[in-house]
Amino acid sequence: MEGIITFNGFKLDKMNYERSQNNGQDDMNLSPKFMIYRIQSEENSSDFNIVLGIKIGEEDSELPFEAEVIVRGFFTFTSDEITDYEIEDIQRFTLINGSAILFPYLRSILTDITSKSNHNPVILPTINFTKFIQSKDLDEMLIDSEFYEDIE
Repeated sequence: MEGIITFNGFKLDKMNYERSQNNGQDDMNLSPKFMIYRIQSEENSSDFNIVLGIKIGEEDSELPFEAEVIVRGFFTFTSDEITDYEIEDIQRFTLINGSAILFPYLRSILTDITSKSNHNPVILPTINFTKFIQSKDLDEMLIDSEFYEDIE
């Protein structure tokens, strides 16, 4: 049985880790900042990217590091009944499910890069993407198709 969306793979767009001069505690509140975007293919309306990223620590943070990871997923909306749905419902559905599919990759990469230093690795908890995305403005998560990429 085929699902409504097909995951065609992902790539790492950005991975950055920088140890700060701050000797903060490992058990401090991380306050991660997430970014989630959906980018529609201009050539094929069934194809889209989900870009999922996280940033932890900033210049004024007391954490002993700054880290950022951004992954891009390649998806295809495979339902024959695409015209039966409102476009906003499809966009939100694909954002929620695409993010949930990509999150384990993002989580693993962040844990890996933070485990290579002299502090505890960051292990993100699971996230309810339905609740997270429902609380966001859909228009702010949609990016122009010029930023769409095909899987290589």
